[in-house]
Amino acid sequence: MSDAAPGHGPARHAVSARGVWTALESFLARYGAGAVGVLVAAIALATINRAPLGVFWDDGVYLISAKALATGAGYRLIHLPGAPADVHFPPAWPALLSLVWRATPAFPDSVPWFKLVNPLLLGAGASLGCTFGIRRLSLAPGVAAFVTLVCAAALPLLVVTGVLFSEPLFLAVLFLALLAAEQAAERGGWRSALAAGLAAGALMLVRTAGIAIIPALFGAMLLARTARWREAAVAAGGLLAVIVPWQLWVATHAPRLAAPLRGAYGPYLDWVLDLYRERGASHALLIARENVLALFRTAGIAVFPFGPRPIRPLLVTILLVLAAYGLLFTWKRSRATVLFVLCYAFVVLVWPYAPDRFLWAVWPLTGLVAAAGAGAAWHAAQNTRTHPQVRAASALVVLVAAFALADHAAYSLRGVSRGWHGSAARSNAAALDPVVAWIRANTLPTDVVACDGEPLVHLYSGRTVVPVHILSADEYLAGTPLETAADGMRALFLAHRPRYVVFSAAAAELAAAPLLDGANGTPRLEPLGALPGGGAAFRVHVP
Repeated sequence: MSDAAPGHGPARHAVSARGVWTALESFLARYGAGAVGVLVAAIALATINRAPLGVFWDDGVYLISAKALATGAGYRLIHLPGAPADVHFPPAWPALLSLVWRATPAFPDSVPWFKLVNPLLLGAGASLGCTFGIRRLSLAPGVAAFVTLVCAAALPLLVVTGVLFSEPLFLAVLFLALLAAEQAAERGGWRSALAAGLAAGALMLVRTAGIAIIPALFGAMLLARTARWREAAVAAGGLLAVIVPWQLWVATHAPRLAAPLRGAYGPYLDWVLDLYRERGASHALLIARENVLALFRTAGIAVFPFGPRPIRPLLVTILLVLAAYGLLFTWKRSRATVLFVLCYAFVVLVWPYAPDRFLWAVWPLTGLVAAAGAGAAWHAAQNTRTHPQVRAASALVVLVAAFALADHAAYSLRGVSRGWHGSAARSNAAALDPVVAWIRANTLPTDVVACDGEPLVHLYSGRTVVPVHILSADEYLAGTPLETAADGMRALFLAHRPRYVVFSAAAAELAAAPLLDGANGTPRLEPLGALPGGGAAFRVHVP
């Protein structure tokens, strides 16, 4: 005969299961954010690629500005002729990288040290995101931890973390800024308001798109139960103290930048505003349409990679509805977050640039907001007083959300196992390596060289470089015709008089090179030979 009384076994198992779950919830509530941060950082560190720095242009410019700061040249683009002031990227990320350059100045031996920074920042952002999900979105600790882990360690974020992009820093500062803004709006007090203003300013110094935090912060403070006008004034003081020096720097130095360089190296906001002044506000609808379609394609691939392709748009739409429900559900206690998401979405939609990187910069926040919507829908599905059709619909969207999270995690695991996280960097490096090799072998250190991938070429050759492309906001929708590309090179070569121009096989401008024939006193290109893989080098004759 058993020692246990009949019927006691299942009860003991039930008690034991509840005890384990309670203990797990308690552990996650206390240590979950830290554990998620450590795990995400470990994953990011394990997926660091070996590609050189500068393969994506942005990361090269960040590092060159960091080098300038570290070596005492100031915040300047020291790879360009005349070393003009950097008015393109806000200075927070290059300033952080400059500390690494000071500590390890022997480039490129220092590349592994630079590649440690972003994984650690991504871990910090994940930890703060988990905390944010629990405190501000009322998510269960287990849900917040799992959603943050899947979204922060997502394949696209691992791609940008593997190079010197600013997204991981932006993500960490974003959660700090939102936590500070919510506290200032909820509790008041001048200290909280000042901290919120300083954090908002810091976010704008990481990425220009952080401008969305301004209406979010002040909207939340003024829409509080008791409008916090005095605290808003204090927050404004903190914000201005951070961003005014940068804005003065831009206003002073941007007009001095050579006209052909202003598209690629000029201020972001001027670039966008010039487009809408010329094309009119109605042009925003065309850009928004293109960006919506691009976001649907991107989200469909990343979130539902294994689902049926024909219904991907429908599934993404369900997730958007769920995210909207999450924003509605959290409005009363997290107004700054809701306002930030809405304002940031507006910026992304009207920005004439591929929206993917804007999305990945806030991807964990997006996942947490959708999880809040799923939690509210789950409660509605369990409520017996709710109409049966509403309960069924709520259960369906929760099921779609769970499927999306699992599919997204599987997509990241598959991508990492197949090396997708480093494939773009390796491809770009392979295209630019012959350019660097030719320039180092055939030019003098004092020569000015025009090329594509000019930040990487400068970093690994030391040459003063000139781009071969004038960036235009129009090209996002219309592309760049060959004659327009040729006109851009003529303007760049007349302004900076490079001795050579070297194209990689991936350079679209290579097809426009024959149009630079010296007619009517314009620059002429003299072929010097082909590069391995399909690139070409030319001597530039400028009248």
